[in-house]
Amino acid sequence: VANTIALRDSGGNLTATNFLGTASSAKYADLAEIYASDKQYSPATVVVFGGTAEVTTTTKTHDTRVAGVVSTNPAYLMNEGTPGVAVALQGRVPCQVVGTVRRGDRMVTSDIPGVAMTNNNPEVGTVIGKALSTYSGEEVGVIEVVVGRI
Repeated sequence: VANTIALRDSGGNLTATNFLGTASSAKYADLAEIYASDKQYSPATVVVFGGTAEVTTTTKTHDTRVAGVVSTNPAYLMNEGTPGVAVALQGRVPCQVVGTVRRGDRMVTSDIPGVAMTNNNPEVGTVIGKALSTYSGEEVGVIEVVVGRI
């Protein structure tokens, strides 16, 4: 309808082209941005800048090209509608890990594509974030990580 500012559906969802206002809370916990990827990656996958598109996975431990972790449900998503994957840049997200991880450990890329590992003495530019949970195992597991924290 002409001059319609916003639409509320039967489920209570509000849709508008542009919204100017103040958000006082968010349902989800991370800030993410869409990046073109060389393939579709599942949530919790660690990605780095590079490959045939903007982001890819790596087999290099302590990769300084680290971009972030593919988000599950970002609280705020930049570049929505752009093809690619939502990469969490700040906040808490599930993350694939391997090895022994303690809460507060710094996480870096491992030699397993898309998977993080612990290094509490990392080189500058290699940290993905900090672990919020513990994990121990040679198999790949998933824990929550706060990305963007050094």
